[in-house]
Parts: sequence; structure tokens; C-alpha cells
Amino acid sequence: MLHKIKKIRKYLNLLMAYMRASKFTTTPFVRIIPTDRCNLSCSYCWQHNNKSIEITEQEYKLIIEKAKKMKVGMINFLGGEPLIWKYIYSAIELCNKYNIMSDITTNGTLLNEETLNKLGESGLDSLNISVDGKTTEKNIELLKNNLRFINEVRKKYGIIVRINAVLYKNNFEEIKELIEYCNSEKLPLSIGYVVPNVNEETEKKENGIYFIKADRELIREIVTYMREKISKGYKIIDPIEYFENIEKFIRKEKFWECNYSGKYGWINVIGNCKIRSCTKKMDDTGYDFLELKKEDIIKLKENFKEKIDKCNRYCYSNCAYDSFFYTRNKRKFLKKIIG
Repeated sequence: MLHKIKKIRKYLNLLMAYMRASKFTTTPFVRIIPTDRCNLSCSYCWQHNNKSIEITEQEYKLIIEKAKKMKVGMINFLGGEPLIWKYIYSAIELCNKYNIMSDITTNGTLLNEETLNKLGESGLDSLNISVDGKTTEKNIELLKNNLRFINEVRKKYGIIVRINAVLYKNNFEEIKELIEYCNSEKLPLSIGYVVPNVNEETEKKENGIYFIKADRELIREIVTYMREKISKGYKIIDPIEYFENIEKFIRKEKFWECNYSGKYGWINVIGNCKIRSCTKKMDDTGYDFLELKKEDIIKLKENFKEKIDKCNRYCYSNCAYDSFFYTRNKRKFLKKIIG
């Protein structure tokens, strides 16, 4: 009963953070990247650095105090692999103490009965499991093995669970298997096309996983399949427009706008309490989160906007696209939530 009351308080705090959100003065969300280290080295992923500086326990306490003063509604833990960070459970506990909703995205390889219960006991609200890894098929099997424990913490602690997956040219059959499995188990699923590294030209070359113009037939097969599943009510979070517009992305058209610089844009905090412009970039804007003032947020979002103007056409991240799409299509967003 107590954890249900705590949930209500956190949801109310998040709602108030939404209502206060302004492009110029504050943000309802903070993403914390406590470490860039990862226990995997996936072929499509560059978002890891095993020599990175990690957020210390003392730094985190200062970060959460700052977030509380800013009246932040949600904190999302990313990586690297956040479960590698030794302070992750106490970090979530502090979010819970201050009625800030907590969300974590993990590759799932370190999840088991013990770690899932520790996340629940810490007060975690939302768990995103990326079923990717070195082979999608292997991690689907891992998900199946953990499902009993996942369902137990969903029921016991009220944790919202979502599955994430990356779609590239040679794993569509595995993705179809995952879609059917998630539908049978009533697990929400978010699927994103593989995203090139916008920081390095060398990463954009054809390497067997990125979609190109010659893949039109495969793309049509994917879009037809996704349209059918979404129309049948499968719990696929991404709109059908995301899958349909991949050819526009391949042609480098400017047809969507990342809203990192908007009023609901996330602030990403890394080691030394510095701010990263985007989770898809291993950069440092030079801004210190602990010293952030209202006037700094204006400058910071102007900084984000400049970067977006250069990288938007070279990125097709589904989480960014979904945010763009649903803030402009609120009826579809409400329909998706209700569904």
C-alpha cells in the first residue's frame, strides 16, 4: 500500500514538472549516464567507452539535490550499461526518496531474480530492456528465461517494463520473433532502425547492417509487416510513420526535427557532472549541471539547436523521432497510451 501511495506522489510530481516545463527556464527530465562502460561490444553500437570517467557517489548526491531544486519529474539512467555502476541501487533509492520517477535502460544481461528484486526494492518505476546484444536471438532467449522474475517485480512493485530492439538488415526474422513473443506476453515494445554514428564519417559507410537505397524491397516488407501488426493492436510504441519514413532518411531529406532543444528536451549528465548534448554523441558541452542557472539553460538549448541543425538529417533515432511525432500528434499519442 505504501509503495502505491509513493507512486501516486511521483506521478503527481512528474505531472507538475510537465506543466512547469519551458523551453527557456527548465526541463522535466534529466538523463544520468553514470558510466560509459559496457559489458558488451555490439557491432552497431558506439555508445560505450570502457575508459570513461564515472559519476562518483558524492557527485550523484549533488546531482540529485540539484534535480530536486530544479523540480525535475523524472530521471533516466543510461549507459554504457548502468547496472555496472556500483551505486545504481542507492541512486534509485534517492529518486524514490524525493518523489522523482526513475527509469533505467539496460542491455538485460545482468538481470536475474536478485537484481530485479533489488531494482524493485530501490523504488524503480520503469525498466527498459534492450534485447539486442551481439545476437538478437541470444538475448530473446535471455528475456524468456527472466520473464517469470520480470512479471513478479511488475506485479509486486508496479514497475513498468518495456522492451527495446534495434532493427538492421540481417536481423528482421529475429525481430519478427521478438514482436510475436512480446505480443503474447503483453510486453510493450519499441523498435528502432540502426542509427549511424553522426560523430564519425567512417561509421556511415556501408557495413552490412545499415539500410541503403538498394534495400527498397526489404524496407517494403518491413513496413507492410509493421503496419499489419500495429493495426492489429500489437503493443508497438513507435508510430507506423517512423517505419514508413526510412526511405526519406536514406535520401537525407529533412522531414522531422529532433526536439532536444524544446521545452521537453532532456538534459544529459555524465562524469564530472558535465552535460552531454545527446545520448547519441559521446561529447561534452562544457556546461556543469551543478552550476546550471536559468540563463544557462537558454544558452544550453541554443547549443543543442546548433548541433541538431547539423546532425538531424544523419540521425533516425526512434526515441527522438517518437518524441517529435507524438508531441505534434497528441490524439495518436493518447490513442497509443489507451491501447
